[in-house]
Amino acid sequence: MVNKLIENYDKLNDKLKGRSKCSAFECAVLCRYLIKLIDNLDIDKSEFSFFYRDLISMLDLPRRKCPKYHEHLGYNEELSFKSTLKQILVTKLKSLKYKKSSLKNKIEFVSNLYNLDSIEQEIVSFYIFKVINRCVNELHTYFAGFLYEEFEIFGIQMLDLKSWEVARLKKQLFNKGILIKTSFNNDKIALNNKILEVFLNSEIKTQTQIKNILLGKNQKSELCWRDFEHLAKERDVALNILTSAIKNHAKGINILLYGSVGTGKTQFAKLIANKAKCDMYSVSAKFMDKEASRKDRLSDLSSKQTILSKTNNSCILFDEAEDVMNRGFTEFGSASKAYLNTLIEETPIPIFWTTNNIYDVDPAFLRRMTYTVEFEKLTDDIRLNIWKRVIRKNKFKIDSKKLVELNKNYEIPPSLITNAVKTTKLINGNQDDFEVFVENVAKVVTKKKNVKKKKEFEMKEYNDNLVNTDLNIKDLTTKIKSCGKVNFSLCLYGEPGTGKSLYARYLAKELGVEVIMKRASDLMSKYVGETEQNIADAFAQAKSKKAMLIFDEADSFLQNRNNAVRNWEVSQVNEMLTWMESHEYPFVCTTNLLDTLDEASLRRFTFKIKFDFMTKEQVNTAFEHFFGIKNADVCIKGLTAGDFATVKKKATFLCITDLGELYKMLEDEVKVKKSKELQNSVGF
Repeated sequence: MVNKLIENYDKLNDKLKGRSKCSAFECAVLCRYLIKLIDNLDIDKSEFSFFYRDLISMLDLPRRKCPKYHEHLGYNEELSFKSTLKQILVTKLKSLKYKKSSLKNKIEFVSNLYNLDSIEQEIVSFYIFKVINRCVNELHTYFAGFLYEEFEIFGIQMLDLKSWEVARLKKQLFNKGILIKTSFNNDKIALNNKILEVFLNSEIKTQTQIKNILLGKNQKSELCWRDFEHLAKERDVALNILTSAIKNHAKGINILLYGSVGTGKTQFAKLIANKAKCDMYSVSAKFMDKEASRKDRLSDLSSKQTILSKTNNSCILFDEAEDVMNRGFTEFGSASKAYLNTLIEETPIPIFWTTNNIYDVDPAFLRRMTYTVEFEKLTDDIRLNIWKRVIRKNKFKIDSKKLVELNKNYEIPPSLITNAVKTTKLINGNQDDFEVFVENVAKVVTKKKNVKKKKEFEMKEYNDNLVNTDLNIKDLTTKIKSCGKVNFSLCLYGEPGTGKSLYARYLAKELGVEVIMKRASDLMSKYVGETEQNIADAFAQAKSKKAMLIFDEADSFLQNRNNAVRNWEVSQVNEMLTWMESHEYPFVCTTNLLDTLDEASLRRFTFKIKFDFMTKEQVNTAFEHFFGIKNADVCIKGLTAGDFATVKKKATFLCITDLGELYKMLEDEVKVKKSKELQNSVGF
């Protein structure tokens, strides 16, 4: 583990490897270690000769006075060798002078930050030297052999501690976030990565630099108080909790912010801290340009709690907390779960936690939250106001129509809007450059290549004479309009192209409500819990706008649970059913595969309407509607309005108006569909 850490830090301090000498302070530490441990050192190893040679060089020992070493020393020879070497080390230690040492100053400052006593400082120093000093590392290797419990070995042999004292000290240093477990069996230990960076980076010298590494930057929000008027109540409560917690030095204060990506959770947390005039420090999500592991992040949290516990005006942000608080938190077993629960319950510093969904969060974690705030997807109006304020604040010029267009086309977090503005200003760009940067950050957020929202559907002329249903939808539309109620749901099923989605949009237009259309590709996600979150967001969005929510291809997420193979297939259906039961606004599902839908979902639809192929009379009406040909008097079975729309588009390109040619093209459309049905029936 130590060697891997050294490799990771080569960029920080290329002087570590190959050093022939060490500072007076390091020499003193190494001498003390050897004097204490040499009697128990196993020198009857072939590798010891290399260590001995390095030791003489690094400590600059007098070679002529040093005892000669060869393998397989006799008992008396070994005693004599150790005794002579010990005397030389004692003499060397007495000769060393080091009034000032940057390394010593670093150790003392870090010890003060973590409020370490002398024994704790000695142990931490050992782990520091084990990484930065080759001889100390080798000394540990030869002394400990293949034993992993280096903490016990060092504590008992070097500090003359009892076993129970070692166990107590180990727990204290883990709880302070200084030490971290690096193996599944908890038998390998290393320093917190941030502390390692402090001692391995030779450019870090001042106390301010050390604090900046261990704590990070004080977080500032890019948004203003008015940007969260849609969460005014929650915003005020969160502020009241934070200010009261700081005033009363309350412990165990945790605020959970959850909801979709891009809804402003992180900026909300920073804004509350800024409003309370409270310093906020964020738990690191990365270390050395690599994603931090669970144990790294929890160790960093403990570290910040320890350092900030001596302050009276601080809080912590744990952003993107999914990796530590879900039910699968088993990296080092149940002990880690208990450790996290303790961190939450006993935290001396208020913590803001953010996550994109809570569907897989351990209930034990949720029970320990002081306050929770749900962040629903921002409406176009709210997001537009944020865009305007960010652009005005950064003094960036953009056409108002262009801004409205960008707001409709891209759903990105407020903080990234600011980044796009600043980047555009940096290159002295215009609004077209701004759109390029907006699209770029949108790809990062959504993890999709095509992030531009599709243009709103323009309602074409609807002709209910071309729709063949088992229910009189003309009469249904009239009655729905007249009754004044909007808490209805429709399941429109049947062949593709029969007009299901078109009718749903027509009905919304007749009712005077906005349409929110969601396809399977908009909702389905490969990440656990994210599909359920997307479903919830869609219903929440429709509720906030009092819009008609249309789920196209609903069979993708309403499949019969009896046929489910994986747990998430069941949870997705359950999420849909829960929302369908409680939703108070128009809701429509369209599907070509009614037989695959879950039976419970079918019971929740107010109306189930079948859309079938056109009758002979409707086919002739369609000839007049699409081609202006009256009295066509043709009979083709299996046609839909969608087939006529497709043929019309072809005929327009080919300049075809002849009835016979149009008839042939429609017949071909039917043949293609039948051929596809045949392939599906035989397993292709």
